[in-house]
Amino acid sequence: MLYETPIAVDQLFPGAADYRRLFFENEVCERAGHYFPYTERHLQALWFDDSLRAKELKTLCGEPVVVKSPGRWNLEAGPDFLGAVLLVGDEQRRIAGDAEIHIVSADWKNHGHPTDPRYENVRFHITWFSEPIDKSLFPPGTLHISLSDISTTDLESIDVTAYPYQEPRASKPFLMPGRGQSFHLSVFPTIGNGPDEILQWLENAGQERLRQKTQRLAWLMKERGEAQVLYEETAVALGYKRNKAPFRKLTQILPLSALAQYGSDWETIYAVLLGISGLLPRQPGTKWSAESKAYFRSLWDCWWREEHKWEEAVPCVREDWDFSGLRPLNHPVRRLCALAQYIAFGLFSGEALGTRSVAMQRRCFWSTHVGWTGTENKAELIGKGRLQAMDLNVFVPYRLAKGDSFALDNLPVEPMNSVIKETAYALFGPDHSPKLYRTALARQGLIQIFTDFILTGNPMNF
Repeated sequence: MLYETPIAVDQLFPGAADYRRLFFENEVCERAGHYFPYTERHLQALWFDDSLRAKELKTLCGEPVVVKSPGRWNLEAGPDFLGAVLLVGDEQRRIAGDAEIHIVSADWKNHGHPTDPRYENVRFHITWFSEPIDKSLFPPGTLHISLSDISTTDLESIDVTAYPYQEPRASKPFLMPGRGQSFHLSVFPTIGNGPDEILQWLENAGQERLRQKTQRLAWLMKERGEAQVLYEETAVALGYKRNKAPFRKLTQILPLSALAQYGSDWETIYAVLLGISGLLPRQPGTKWSAESKAYFRSLWDCWWREEHKWEEAVPCVREDWDFSGLRPLNHPVRRLCALAQYIAFGLFSGEALGTRSVAMQRRCFWSTHVGWTGTENKAELIGKGRLQAMDLNVFVPYRLAKGDSFALDNLPVEPMNSVIKETAYALFGPDHSPKLYRTALARQGLIQIFTDFILTGNPMNF
């Protein structure tokens, strides 16, 4: 659903509007004062991936649809997918053509597609919301498909950075502000702007990233409640790169309100989280220490006492989790230990909801002997860099969504990561000074530019 955009949120990020005007002058992301927390890229992934797309699609006229091919994901200008093939109606008429994805049907006109010859071969218009259609604006015979009423996929769980599959990030044209020439990711020009101008440009992009995060959390809080949203988002942040989806799934199987029955007993909460997550082994390892085996038995004793309370819950399975290339310190069993303590220590409840952030997180410890993570007797559950990232990506947007403008003071700096490095390398070349993105907002700006341009292949147009 759409909801009224809180105007105060936009007022917190004046530079974000400058960034949007500079790069997306013709794009209207939040229309008529309304907001939807997901992007067209979420819907593109939903359409593209057979495992995410609903099996029983229908046109707005009620005809059944079978997707033989969603089409080729188009990273150039033009329709989102080229050469899609659908079987339509009870007689399964074979229809081929391009497919365009929008959140609402009005985007077809808002984006100027009716007069753009590149969209003449569009035969399928896929939207999230079902709305009245002005068929005169579309190529003759265009089929309209709405996803909101039939999709069972949680859009929050879609990792948009994983799509499209195996599509190369080939040299895409970029333009820097103040430059009259284009360049490609494989060619690094001398940037004509001064360091202060570049820093301001990056910080405007960083404001846009924080604005989007804040808007999204405001929407989720209205839908699911403040405490549950903070709990979910913290768990997802603990999941790091590969395990965001199973962490979110777990928090929805075990909502915060259901775990409140355990009060401050974090070890029982931990046992329940392990039991439902599918990460509690059936037998101890032969090489485990005596302490690990004893602690393992205590977890099972606790889980056996509680398991009957969760008979109706559909648990996760071990196959839901990704352990490939995973450092022991990032093992989800350790992350669940931290999450159990956050719950028990009241990070997600009470008058100080969400305000204790890093200070509270530092109280969490690893005093257990869980040998199957390969990290027995390690005192620190979560490193400083992950704590800073969680504060910046969860607790700061949460506080901003609550109207706390002081959350913008002393923002933690995102630790260097592959996205920041790749974007900086693409924009400034291999010999640039990291001082160009020394501030917290500037680094957030590089991540936003990665999302808007490098990930999507969109050109920067001036």
